[in-house]
Formats: sequence, C-alpha cells, structure tokens
Amino acid sequence: MTAAKTMVNESTTYMPRKEDRSQLINIKNSLTKSLAKSKTQQKTDAEFTNMTQGKDFPIPTISVPGKSPIPLTKELADVLVEVASQLSRGKAVMVAPCSTELTTQAAADMLGISRPTFVKLLENKEIPYRKVGRHRRVLLTDLQKYMQSRHEAFVKDFKELAKDTNLELTFDNPLIRKKRGA
Repeated sequence: MTAAKTMVNESTTYMPRKEDRSQLINIKNSLTKSLAKSKTQQKTDAEFTNMTQGKDFPIPTISVPGKSPIPLTKELADVLVEVASQLSRGKAVMVAPCSTELTTQAAADMLGISRPTFVKLLENKEIPYRKVGRHRRVLLTDLQKYMQSRHEAFVKDFKELAKDTNLELTFDNPLIRKKRGA
C-alpha cells in the first residue's frame, strides 16, 4: 500500500500502484457492469481461482449480489477498511479523484500559496518537477513529502522556541502560581 499521512492526523491519501491498475479496472468494471460476464470478468474469475490456490489465501474479496466474489488489491482493501473505520466512528468520508501529477497552479493551491511563489520553490530545487513543453509538472507524492518536511521543520522550530522560553519572564502567564505584589 502506498499511503501518505497529511498534516491532518486522521487524513490519508492512498496512491495508486501501477502494478495494481489492471486489477483495479477489473474490479471497477465488475462492480458496475451488468450480470453478463465479459471476457474481462472471465479473466478476473480465473485470476481469483488461481489466487485461492496460492499460499496467501484467504485474500480480501467483495461480494455483489448475483456475481462471483471479486478479489481486492491490498490497496483497495485497505481503503475500504479505512472507510469502514471512519464511518463506524460517525465521521464522514470524502472521496475525490486527484491527479498524481499536478500543474504548478494546482500544487500552489494545495499549499495555499501563489503560483509565482510555488515556482520559486521549484527553481530553488525544494520540490522536484519535470517539464512538459514549457510547463512544469509536480508529482503529488513529491508535494506531500515537501508538506510533511515543512510540517516537521515547524514542529521542531516551535519545540526549540518553547525550550528557550522562561515562563517567569512572561507577564500575566496563567501557569505562574506566584501572586503579584506578595
């Protein structure tokens, strides 16, 4: 599973793995098509039969009424488990498609900064990018790594700042139990 924690502790972005792409397409098609089995469905059924014979069986599956059980990739099973976990806690779950390669504007929007400021980060080699013609593209995973490293740097800086703070010198600090004028 490729998952990246974001700055909000309970938020996780699940990234697609290239090696699971065809199986994910088969699962999606199996869940959305009519009961008639296509060649893809027959192939999925054959792959499932092969999987059940393997040493790693049992594997997660999903059952849709009127259809054979459909094997799930570990990635998709993990997402479903996380969704079920959040829903069972009474929390809403939002699913939104997001490109794994972003324009500079989309990446700047995610960081909450202007596009020119974001381009400066790219030019300073703080975030890797590639050029498509004259346009820059940034991988979502690289942007998340940058966001996480910035968050960790801020936390470290605040801890250092707090370590050097003398509470006795702070005026009207509720943590100081001494009475003034006593």
